[in-house]
This record gives sequence, structure tokens and C-alpha cells, in this order.
Amino acid sequence: MQEIVDFLFESGILKLIPRSGWFKIGIKEPESVAEHSFRTALIAFIVAFLETKDFDKACKACLLGLIHDLNEARTLDLHKLSRRYVEADFDEVLKEQLDMLPEVLTKEIERLEDLKDFVKDADKLELLLQAKEYSEVYPSAMEYTKNLKFKTETARKLAELIRKSDHRWWLKLERA
Repeated sequence: MQEIVDFLFESGILKLIPRSGWFKIGIKEPESVAEHSFRTALIAFIVAFLETKDFDKACKACLLGLIHDLNEARTLDLHKLSRRYVEADFDEVLKEQLDMLPEVLTKEIERLEDLKDFVKDADKLELLLQAKEYSEVYPSAMEYTKNLKFKTETARKLAELIRKSDHRWWLKLERA
């Protein structure tokens, strides 16, 4: 049980780790890896459900979205440019982290390989959403979204709508 507690403490470190790529365009206090992972998990759930109509698969994709950057509790968030110079075995780090959990749970998580495309699309959609939000103050944030490629039709449709949408849609509610 102690390893589970250690795992939970380690996951909390993600609340303290900023998404570092945004520093390059001048964002001084970008969202944390935990904040990114939360929205990625929600997106993964929605994309997986809309693609498969399978609630169980969507829940599993959501779990993968929550842990997709868990390794960054040990490696920190290495943005694309950093990864050209720094090597880290992210899969091995995640494996070591998951080994802190009961083996039966780890084996269940390992069997979710077929849902990774939903999480990859969700990760990119979350980047697009965040860039759109930051672009109001930092227009260059959208540079990170120019070459996004999606595997699922749902993600492609969502990306198109995100690009056209005002992230402050809720203002309509306040005007009513």
C-alpha cells in the first residue's frame, strides 16, 4: 500500500510542473502538466466515445489521458526543442511509475494500447485549445498548432471548430 501512496504523491508533482514550451513565446505562468492532463483526459473520453459509441472504452481512454504525461513528474516537461538535446526513456519512466501499483492494475493499463490514438488526438486538441486561449495575449501561440495531424475524424472536426471559435463563448450567457 505504501507504493500506492508514493505513486499518488508523485502524481501530485504534476501540479507544480509548468508546460515549458509556452515559455519560449513569453508566457510567464503557463498551465501545469496536471491542468493539461485533466483537459486531455476529458477530450480523450469524448473523442473515444464519439468514435466508438463505447462508454467503457471512453472511460479507459480518459484514464490514459490522465496518465499520458505522468512520466513528467520525473523528467519534467521537455518541449520539442529540448527533446532534440535531452534523451529520456519516457516509456520506461512510466513503466517504473506504474510498477508502483498492484500488478493486476498495471496489466489492465498495459492492455489499453489500442486506445492510444484517442489520447494522442486529445493531447493535440488540448494544445490547440490552450494555444487559442493564450493567443488573445500571445498571437504567436498559434504557431504550435500549424502542423497538427489527427488520426480520428472526430478530432479533425473538433479542431476545425476550435480554430473558428471564440474561447470566450460564455460571454453570450452574461449578455442575456
